[in-house]
Amino acid sequence: MQRSDCRVREQLAEDMASDGLNSEAMDTFIEAAKCWQRWESFSKAAICYERAYEHGMLCHRYADAAEAMMRASQVWMKQGEHEKFEIDCQIASEAYIMAAEEERNPKRFVQGAFCAILGGDIDMARHLIHAAAETTRGEAKELINLALMLSEYQFGDADMYIEAAVARVVDRDEMAVIREHFKLAFLGFVRTSLESEFAISVRSLSESTGLPEKKVEALVKRGIAEGLLPGYFDDDTREIVVDTDRADVSTLARRKKPILSQDIEDPGAWDLDLDDDL
Repeated sequence: MQRSDCRVREQLAEDMASDGLNSEAMDTFIEAAKCWQRWESFSKAAICYERAYEHGMLCHRYADAAEAMMRASQVWMKQGEHEKFEIDCQIASEAYIMAAEEERNPKRFVQGAFCAILGGDIDMARHLIHAAAETTRGEAKELINLALMLSEYQFGDADMYIEAAVARVVDRDEMAVIREHFKLAFLGFVRTSLESEFAISVRSLSESTGLPEKKVEALVKRGIAEGLLPGYFDDDTREIVVDTDRADVSTLARRKKPILSQDIEDPGAWDLDLDDDL
């Protein structure tokens, strides 16, 4: 599939949207997004997923719209766009609330809670956890308990609970999603910790989260390799160190939010869309 095929699908989706064919437009925007992803044109893919969300909401496919927005968030993350990732997660959380009401399915509240946690909206997450606990009548209790642990940054307990309890009630695909949520929630915690710190040790992260040091180190190294953390790992000191080539260290103490790619003078290859002119 060529880039031209991606553009054709995207234009077709726009035409459908203009004709009021919202459901068809949603599906076609998703096709275009997947096409752009295969070419690693991540910003184009994310925008198409966001357009799919818009038309999913218009045709009341709320759960599908939430999923599309979560896909958009994942693609933004590939470019180090942490703020856009969090915003899209928060929007997906709100879509799941509407899905819960439309479908009369309280389990959607649990999905919304995970999205809110990844989006950094802990108040919304706790509200949805409470709503799920009140309405599921004992169902999905493992996922509710896990969401509560993550909302309270109890990563050590959550890690053990995933293997001991959650694994017994979800299938392989759901388990992969849960593990990804756990990773992203933990790395979000680390990014937030970098707001006013030049370096954070594996030991201090282990002590504050309850995770074993080996697990912390593995997650951090994976996050750096995937562009999810704006720094590098010092093997000698076992610290996550802010990359001084990409960030003005003197501004760290004044930060009130995680480091974003737009704050960085040269964000690196993942923040570039090389085929903008194609």
